[in-house]
Amino acid sequence: MSDAPDHDALADDEAEDVEPTLLEVVVFGPIDAAFSFLRDPRGAAVRGRARVDQALRQARALGELSIKFGQQELRRRTEGAQEDAETQAADAAAAERREKAGPPPDDVIADYDTLSASQIVPMLQGLDPAERGRVAAYEQKTRARQTILRRIAQLDGPGE
Repeated sequence: MSDAPDHDALADDEAEDVEPTLLEVVVFGPIDAAFSFLRDPRGAAVRGRARVDQALRQARALGELSIKFGQQELRRRTEGAQEDAETQAADAAAAERREKAGPPPDDVIADYDTLSASQIVPMLQGLDPAERGRVAAYEQKTRARQTILRRIAQLDGPGE
């Protein structure tokens, strides 16, 4: 037994540390794969099948995840667009009704179109029947808020 280093073992270690050249990868890689295949063809088929199955499972999971998040994003965007379209259509219809109804009764109740029904109803009692009639006519042609129309009917009804 000698204490001298094994030259073949050192040569193998040094060869493993060196990066292979492109030529070596192209020439010797397939040769090694062929010899590995010839040594254990069934094992190679099983390992190859397992790699393909794993890649397919990963691709399927990634695809399903992409579809799930894509559907959520599409739903979020289309619901917002649908709501926007409905709001725009309602606003356009309201503007058209206001235009056809003539000028709002702003001289009777200031900024009439910006007020809610709960803000208008208390003001109706202070108006004379002609002014309430103008408010009622405008309201019927535009928003037709029943709270306002009923209160005008109560005030102008047979009891008053």
